[in-house]
Amino acid sequence: MEGHELLAKMNRVEAPSGFEEAVLTKLPAARKERARVHRANFRYAFAGSAILVLVGFVLLNPPLFRKESILTFAEREAPTVPSIPVFETMDYASEFRNAQAQPRTVYILEQVSESVSSEIIY
Repeated sequence: MEGHELLAKMNRVEAPSGFEEAVLTKLPAARKERARVHRANFRYAFAGSAILVLVGFVLLNPPLFRKESILTFAEREAPTVPSIPVFETMDYASEFRNAQAQPRTVYILEQVSESVSSEIIY
């Protein structure tokens, strides 16, 4: 192998006196510092994962923040009538076909029952 003969010709150098003892005395302090850094990183990772869990819980649980509707005095005192949904089918197809022959029609919608149905969309 090339280059090994050059290494064999070089003089060996020794470490300064006390170098080994200085390195060995610094090792425990360096280990403590590394352990402290690892604990700090673990704390940050744990805090971050806890925040992610809380944010996920809040985002995926919207009923948690729904407010209950507060009834007014009139709504509380109104007599309770069993609600019967009223459906009347209408065929507006003929009116669309004859729309040009007749004047414009205005439909007035009014509520026929006292209870409000949640299915009605205005």
